[in-house]
Amino acid sequence: MNLSEEIKLKRAVALHSQGQSAQAALLYAEILRSHPEHPDALHLLGVSETQLGRAQAGLNWIAKSLAVNPDQPVAITNQGNALLALGKPAEALAAYDQALGLWPDYPLAAHGRGNALSALGRPAEALSSFDRALELSPNFLEAINGRGRELCKLQRHAESLAAYDRAIELSPGLPLAHLGRGSALLALKAYGEAMSSIDRALQLAPNLAEGYTERGHLLSEQGHTGAAIAAYDRALQLNPNLAGAWLSRGLALSLQARFIEAAESLRRALAIDPRQPYARGACLHAQLQICDWTGYAEEVREIKASMERDEPVDFPFSYLAVSDSPRLQLRCATAFAGLQRSGQRPLWAGERYTHERIRVAYVSADFLEHPTSYLMAGLFEKHDRERFEIIAISLRDEDSPTARRVRAAFERFIVAGPRPDHELAGLMRDLEIDVAVDLMGYTGEHRTGIFSFRPAPIQVNYLGFPATMGTADIDYIIADQFLIPPEQSSGYSERIVYLPESFQANDDRRPSAPEAPSRAQFGLPATGFVWCSFHSSYKLTPVMFDVWARLLRAVPGSVLWLVGGKPAVEDNLRREALARGVDAQRLVFAKSLPYPQHLARLPLADLCLDTLPFNGGTTSSDALWAGVPVVTCSGQSFAARMSGSLLHTLGLSGLVTHSLQDYERLALQLAETPERLAELRAALARRRDSSPLFDTNRFRRHLEAAYVAMVERYQHGLPPATISIPAISP
Repeated sequence: MNLSEEIKLKRAVALHSQGQSAQAALLYAEILRSHPEHPDALHLLGVSETQLGRAQAGLNWIAKSLAVNPDQPVAITNQGNALLALGKPAEALAAYDQALGLWPDYPLAAHGRGNALSALGRPAEALSSFDRALELSPNFLEAINGRGRELCKLQRHAESLAAYDRAIELSPGLPLAHLGRGSALLALKAYGEAMSSIDRALQLAPNLAEGYTERGHLLSEQGHTGAAIAAYDRALQLNPNLAGAWLSRGLALSLQARFIEAAESLRRALAIDPRQPYARGACLHAQLQICDWTGYAEEVREIKASMERDEPVDFPFSYLAVSDSPRLQLRCATAFAGLQRSGQRPLWAGERYTHERIRVAYVSADFLEHPTSYLMAGLFEKHDRERFEIIAISLRDEDSPTARRVRAAFERFIVAGPRPDHELAGLMRDLEIDVAVDLMGYTGEHRTGIFSFRPAPIQVNYLGFPATMGTADIDYIIADQFLIPPEQSSGYSERIVYLPESFQANDDRRPSAPEAPSRAQFGLPATGFVWCSFHSSYKLTPVMFDVWARLLRAVPGSVLWLVGGKPAVEDNLRREALARGVDAQRLVFAKSLPYPQHLARLPLADLCLDTLPFNGGTTSSDALWAGVPVVTCSGQSFAARMSGSLLHTLGLSGLVTHSLQDYERLALQLAETPERLAELRAALARRRDSSPLFDTNRFRRHLEAAYVAMVERYQHGLPPATISIPAISP
């Protein structure tokens, strides 16, 4: 090289260091026209091209540089950067390892290695690499940010926050550090501070799409779903290729029951990244919510196959409608539980409380007009106040008849408000709760993060989530011998508490309507058989609907009474009926009614048809309370055996089948033999007032005996274990 070209190279390097990669690239190209094998110009042109978003061209130039001058750790590190930009993290990792083999103390290679491991979903190893980069260069901002990001993934949010604070201390104007700080604060449920940090990031970088995505997460978690969707829309205007933003937008649209739009948004996420965590399961669930069964069989196969590979493909609750395998449900829940963990030291550290009464805290967002409260209101009222102190931690609040009744049943009713998980957990620890009962699990507006702080010595999964929680944070699950056969116990991370009759609480003071309605009031025929299935639409599957269509065809004049209210559901099911040779008018859709009126209309049905793999819980209980027999098909999991448990407790095990063929055969036999069905209804009417299923006080005594057994074990320093509660004397 002559002097002018050396000056040109120095000028290009200076431009490059000032962030003017395009101008630098032009100068590197000029040098290469005279000296095609100049290693520095080849290498630096590759770096410039990568920084300009042309990673494949960058990779090609760096490869030419290494062909001329191999074993250059800086060039090999930049080769890794180009590979990472091309979405090839495994190849990038190999490049960084090669660079570190040549220069073990090169901080940029250690940092790149951390980024590659992060992209490969190996956060603990990524954190180790960022820590190594910081050993070599303590003020390496990008490594500090990377460290904060991986700590957040590992649920070590307080440490993550400290890392981002350190980055901001070194560089107050770094948008990604403020954004990362907001993410950590959001995970800690410190919503006000989180929003301030996210807003600061967007002030520094107004077109930072990820900032609007994070703002959407925060707004969504606070219940401001419409504003969250607007934030996701802004993020996607700035960068339409953000698969995570499409996913979050789809989930938010689902919360607004805009399932058609939600499914489309989730499909966009999958088009960008077919392995986007939870997108496939969420998309299927959105479709099931409106009975859109397009591609159902293929999607179910894909989701199950992904679950076998331990891929995060579906949420624990929606997966219950996909598979009744306890083994796969456990895998699903275990993976999801890892995202809920606080990463903090347990608040309860082995102390043994000596209270005069056992303190039981029920935690739920459903102390309102909700199936959980319909079932449990009587139990709350009847708890033995001489032996138990009963406390509610209410995650939502409303003024309604059921909400007022439930509130009055508790000695202490604590409305959580906007308090974050760690504050609520701290409150429970300060109250010295003996038994903390999660009535939600992974349903609705759950706050399972509270339990990850271990605020109580005994933590229980009950009723709301009919499956395992997949976490060591929950000690027990309450069941019965039919619900979880001992041979299926390996599908549950909790120890099982077997109640002697049914797992399900029931209120023997269910409200009643003043008068019985007529069929005509609900659009039902005056004569003819009425099949009924009032299950949520996501529990309906094309396989079940095939059976129901055959039953309709086999019983002339019969109708199928279903939950309506969503035009898309009604339109899709009518179309599915026609496709199966059934007149669409034989589907009758019920509107939502207040609970007493709903119970009053149920006896208009002749027979209720259950669903599989997700049985009815409250739905079946309501039908049986109203005197309507339920035909069920029991599968393998908790959710697939709920109705069978209720029927066994009622002494009506003849209504429990174990294959869809037997289910269909039994339902048809009952429809064709009115005298047998009449006998069943009469037996059900007699047993309602005598069966343990609807004896609230008897159930209360069994559940309290379970709490006592749990507490006695912990008071004696014994770990949780399977417990079987004997039946009490009448």
